Amino acid sequence: MRKPPHPSPTRPLAPHERLVRGNPPATAVDTADPEAWIDHDRRVRATTARGGASTSPGSGTEGPGAEVLGPGDRAFDPQWDEGARDVTWTDFPPTEPETALALCHHRWQVREAAVPFAAGRPALLPLLLLRCADGRAPVRERARRTFGVALDGPGAAERAAALVPLAVQLALRPHGGPGLALVLAAAPALPSSLPARLLASPRPRARLLGVGLCLHRGLLPPARLTELILTAEDPAVRRLCTDALLARVSAGDPHRLLDPLLIASSAATRSSAVTALHRAGRGPEALGHLADPSARVRTAARLVARLEGADPWASYRERCADPVAPALPPGAVFGLAESRAPDAAGLLRPLTRHPEGRVRAAALAGLRMLDAVSIDELMAAMDDPHPPVVRTARKALTPYVLLVPEEWLAALVNPARPTHVRRAGLRLLGAHSLGLRKRVLAGMEEDQDAEVAHEAQRARYEPLPPA
Repeated sequence: MRKPPHPSPTRPLAPHERLVRGNPPATAVDTADPEAWIDHDRRVRATTARGGASTSPGSGTEGPGAEVLGPGDRAFDPQWDEGARDVTWTDFPPTEPETALALCHHRWQVREAAVPFAAGRPALLPLLLLRCADGRAPVRERARRTFGVALDGPGAAERAAALVPLAVQLALRPHGGPGLALVLAAAPALPSSLPARLLASPRPRARLLGVGLCLHRGLLPPARLTELILTAEDPAVRRLCTDALLARVSAGDPHRLLDPLLIASSAATRSSAVTALHRAGRGPEALGHLADPSARVRTAARLVARLEGADPWASYRERCADPVAPALPPGAVFGLAESRAPDAAGLLRPLTRHPEGRVRAAALAGLRMLDAVSIDELMAAMDDPHPPVVRTARKALTPYVLLVPEEWLAALVNPARPTHVRRAGLRLLGAHSLGLRKRVLAGMEEDQDAEVAHEAQRARYEPLPPA
């Protein structure tokens, strides 16, 4: 038995298609979403450029749940008559849906002709604001005059405040600044919910501009600033909020504004907070950040410590004097190396045998920073059970890989060695000659370590360079 044909999938009508069918903008477009207006403008312009926006029954957009033209519905499609040099309106004056379509038409003459009909229609203010940033000078100049008049009168402040998110989005365009200025001039007071709406924008530059606007209008209290510093995904937003919050820190920091920033996950935030300790009268607390994991924070802490008359190098020496000191932070070891003191290398070398692997890796990296480590010491560190120590030694050995014995290099990838040692050996072999790689990895194509097997197969089929 022949199966019945599968019904074709249906789709909901787009906003511009609802306008074509006569629906008012308030129900055709998601008025609370500024992106919806921008998308509507783009879709209508593309549709009219293809030859019209009218949708009639039987055009393929109907289906269960879709809106269908009724007997009294009309399809609106404003067109530009080149001979008459005028717009052919379906009704005159044009209805609100037809004006909404004409304001987004691909012909700039149609957009300019539709601007006066948007006056007195609050639902069309978003589209009128879009035209204030139009690429055609006659359109945007006429739209700005009309928009300025439309914002006057009762309820203008509320209407203007609702347009701020869209105005911020449009301010990123070459001609969008005046529209934002008109909106802000008509909205002396902005709602407290505005920061959340501006931060919901998908455009990072719009989020940054929105935060700057909220800071200028005083809509971000210290608690909200701290939350943005700790949770915002944009580094530029975090920096802007950090600068704004630090500007509010007073002597003694009575409100303890710096405390959350000093333990933030961002090194840039922590360093800014540490630097502000001196201005807040809490400079001695910087000594507690000398061993921070970030070099940027350690540098800021040393600066503040010197401003307070303390000697950061003495603190580093005291912490690193005992080669088996428990709970020694690796940041203190790095700080000692950054001091470049004459006795720094002598204190770091015993720490390469510290019981904790992180301290051994930091000591080895510090000796490398001071250029005080030998090839023999690096070769010995390649047997360390802690992977970061082996990784540090491998990075230091790579420039000198041609100076190490080939037998020792081949032994690193022996199947009996730990995985992290074998993989470090693979990278050292990669810095050596292809001939040695072929000899060492021969027969390891079926190795249990997938990375070793892959490198062995690659070395097997890689051709040797001509002699």
